[in-house]
Amino acid sequence: MLEDLLRKGLLGVLEKYGVFEEDVEIELEKPRDRSHGDLSTNLALVLGKRLGRKPRELAGEIAANLSLPHDVIESVEIAGPGFINFRIAREHQVALLLDVWNPAGALQKIRTAGNRRINVEFISANPTGPLNVVSARAGAFGMTMVRLLDAVGYDAHAEYYVNDAGRQVELLGQSLRARYLQLAGEDVEFPDEGYHGQYLETMAAELLDQDEAAIRAAAAAFNDESFQRVQAPAGSAEDWRKLPEEESVRCFSKYALMKILGWQRETCRRFGLRFDTWYFESELHETKRLERALDRLRKLEAVYEEDGAVWFKSTTHDDEKDRVLVRADGRPTYFLADIAYHFHKFQRGFEHAIDFWGPDHHGYIQRMQGAMTSLGIEDGWLEVQILQHVTFLEGGQPIKMSKRAGSFVTMDALIDEVGADVTKYIFLTRKPNSHLDFDLDLAKDQTEKNPVLKVKYAHARICSLLNEAAARGIEVGEPDAQALAHLGHEAEWALVAELIRLPRVIVSAAWSREPHRLAVYADEIAALYNEFYTKCKKMLEQPEDRRRSQLQLSLVTRHVIRVLLDLIGVEAPEKMEKRD
Repeated sequence: MLEDLLRKGLLGVLEKYGVFEEDVEIELEKPRDRSHGDLSTNLALVLGKRLGRKPRELAGEIAANLSLPHDVIESVEIAGPGFINFRIAREHQVALLLDVWNPAGALQKIRTAGNRRINVEFISANPTGPLNVVSARAGAFGMTMVRLLDAVGYDAHAEYYVNDAGRQVELLGQSLRARYLQLAGEDVEFPDEGYHGQYLETMAAELLDQDEAAIRAAAAAFNDESFQRVQAPAGSAEDWRKLPEEESVRCFSKYALMKILGWQRETCRRFGLRFDTWYFESELHETKRLERALDRLRKLEAVYEEDGAVWFKSTTHDDEKDRVLVRADGRPTYFLADIAYHFHKFQRGFEHAIDFWGPDHHGYIQRMQGAMTSLGIEDGWLEVQILQHVTFLEGGQPIKMSKRAGSFVTMDALIDEVGADVTKYIFLTRKPNSHLDFDLDLAKDQTEKNPVLKVKYAHARICSLLNEAAARGIEVGEPDAQALAHLGHEAEWALVAELIRLPRVIVSAAWSREPHRLAVYADEIAALYNEFYTKCKKMLEQPEDRRRSQLQLSLVTRHVIRVLLDLIGVEAPEKMEKRD
């Protein structure tokens, strides 16, 4: 890549100052002002103090001693307090543009991760109700992250963790059973900590009309490999109500889990999420993985017993206090279950693991990573990305996410309200660890003010232009250097300079774990194409050489937009009705 050439040249000069590759990280970024060139480095600003030099003078010396091929780098300039700016020769920009277009070119060259297996867990939900909007943001980031990792050569594995063990599942069964018995005319008390959602009343009402055959038919939807653990209890609800209470609750729990997981799976499908594995917490308990993980920690002397409980030595990993793994009454904590689950990820052969967690889990990171290293896994194997809160705005004011107030709280309701594509794209307009104000008015806007529609309109505009050219019998052909050499307008070259950044944007988004860079970049491409389209009017009326160069540039732009929207998981429409 071009950056490699520049870094090599800069390192060659730095050796004269006694600075070597291991001493400095050379950052190359696009200048904020397009007129300052195509790439820029703050290297002289970083090294100025260390070398006792004025940064601008040092930048001048470095630039003067650089030896770079003139057919690649047209010029090296100094700007501001000591930035070194590079301008890419236009002939080389065309070569880079063709490399982006070539199926065996730039997007294959960035696949450098060696097909290493990486696990990405981005939804971990209780199967006690519909998925909420927090899961929607996690889904947008996680699924895009999986595609990005695949794009740079990883074998990325998407995982959904089902918290189907513990007290909450029992409460779910008690709640459904109580609702069913109430609808059947019995006077029963609702459990104090039960689930009050309307969905349970609906589920109970459906059960009144379902015989065993109908329940069996509903369960058949879970016969695929990932869901073989999801099965309906034998008999009908009438059979379950006659059982001893404990056994009856288990049957209602099992049925509720089946129904709710079905909803969650369908919601994920609607949102464009696909999971390689749905991992069930209950399996950890049934296969004794908690006990085995604890035995290993004991052998490695990472735990101790006190007051009848078993404690993990998390203070040895900079945690504020040691943490309980097994309570004095013998019940395991969620922490032990999480340790066993992540250890099993390692045992399944994943060379790295990424988890997306909510903002209230910051304190959990250190102890979980400490537990992994205590089990003998290399430091850094578990990586945690924190997703910050989302505030929904309507009329410029925050709205309360409350069922009682009639506002939507579910992922399905958000999809119904604004659509999956808009939801995913807006979630990806900010860094995952940044708070997001989700403007519902903007999300429902049908003009180019809506960020995803701006990009979609640009794609549809290009499709319309190319279709019109075909209808007139105008040949576009595959992009080639000879035709693209006739580009001339500054708006065209500004677009070229942005399009050739595609491989760098994908790599930086993948390695920095910042999928939002794709949305930011797509917005820039759409804006620059619109500027080019406006300033270079009547493309189809131009002389043949100019016309072909502009149409080929449009063809490459469409390709880049499609790559970006595919990574984000958003449709690239060929036709759209323009609305003002």
